[in-house]
Amino acid sequence: MRAIIPDETLLTARPFNGPGWSVEWQKSLGCSLTLHRRRWHVLSYYPERETDVRRRVAGRTEAFSSPAGSLGLYPARTAETVEWHGAGISALHIHFAPERLAAISPALAGVRRLACFRDAELSRLCGGLYEMARAERFLPAGVPPVMDAVIAHIAERYASAELQADRLLGRKPLTALLDRMYGPAALETSVDQLAADAGVSRGYFFRAFRRHVGATPHGLLLRSRLELAKGRIQAGDRLADIALASGFADQSHFANAFRQTFGLSAGAFADWFRR
Repeated sequence: MRAIIPDETLLTARPFNGPGWSVEWQKSLGCSLTLHRRRWHVLSYYPERETDVRRRVAGRTEAFSSPAGSLGLYPARTAETVEWHGAGISALHIHFAPERLAAISPALAGVRRLACFRDAELSRLCGGLYEMARAERFLPAGVPPVMDAVIAHIAERYASAELQADRLLGRKPLTALLDRMYGPAALETSVDQLAADAGVSRGYFFRAFRRHVGATPHGLLLRSRLELAKGRIQAGDRLADIALASGFADQSHFANAFRQTFGLSAGAFADWFRR
């Protein structure tokens, strides 16, 4: 029986994570996303079909169609609401840290904001990542060289000196705290540790974090662990193994958290991405 995914559902899998980057595959029906603060730069790639996009940023609204093979580039540390319209939306979102650009050109850690553009070389590289994400049993070892090429190409053509200043939460930059709450690092940290490192009380950390990020620290850590689990589900791992590897006490705890967060079972998610 095929999974039935309701309209306005944003489904993503994050199969690849590396130092200062991650690759997210979106496969949804019409849906929307509100970002209180974008953590890293994002390169979006639309591989299969034209997708209608509406973006609201800094009081302005942009509405456009992104043809198959087109790209979008969006700076870190900005707020934005995005809506995607269409049947069977598929996109690849490549997230990378400003520090990865600064390592190539120290004065150019930002990127230009380009809502819809074409670049044959970037599309070729993104297409390779997309095919790796779609593979029945993908090989993560092949991803880092492609990511290095993507970041180097952006540094050469689209880097900018403009980058919004990072915010402080207590004595720590907010981005540094967020970096410990995404990817594999999310399995090794806790809200108490983060508050202690920031030099603030647990209550103050909770309130300030929610104000800056738009989510509770507990909620973000839970979602990060579930995002890691989604990558393993997509890779075909056993649910019992995924639950333990993602920091859950058992498969039942994992299954309940997955359904409550995403509105469908882990099995339905696996079926949707297999198709």
